[in-house]
Amino acid sequence: GAVLLAAGAWAGLVEGSSLPAGAVRPVRGQMVVLEGRPPGPPVQPARPIPPIASRVVFSPQGYLVPRPDGRVLCGSTMEEAGFEKAVTADGMRRILAMAVETAPRLAAAPYVESWSNFRPATADGLPILGPGAIPGLFYSTGHHRHGILLAPASADLLAASLLGETPALDLAPYSAARLG
Repeated sequence: GAVLLAAGAWAGLVEGSSLPAGAVRPVRGQMVVLEGRPPGPPVQPARPIPPIASRVVFSPQGYLVPRPDGRVLCGSTMEEAGFEKAVTADGMRRILAMAVETAPRLAAAPYVESWSNFRPATADGLPILGPGAIPGLFYSTGHHRHGILLAPASADLLAASLLGETPALDLAPYSAARLG
């Protein structure tokens, strides 16, 4: 008896969503992956070569995410490019400049891969959560760059709302109605 619309940046394109025009827009983010460990066969140096970092490193221009296999995820851009899914020279240049400035050893790191995708953004930066204008329709979108972090809390709030229970947080400030 209920439908949850959780279509990310595409939520506003779902026919019958009843979302106000422009309520959710895509913001392109590009990522680059570098090999953080020296190439070639493992050697037994006098001292082991430490990883680039043991945890996520943030800078004003981006972040580095070290992976257990030695790769380093470098990100990310935030671009108003519509649904143009592309990795651009300028995006890679900015990400790589940040990576090398933050961890100079990465200047010699081999390139592994890159990609882009879209973050669902709203005009006021808040997600759209809770019941929609149509009975039985609920929204969970617009989390922008914090979607992966907010997913568990959003799921708990929406599960309560879908089941007719009172969510642990008032969802009124996150209503789609605020945007149109």
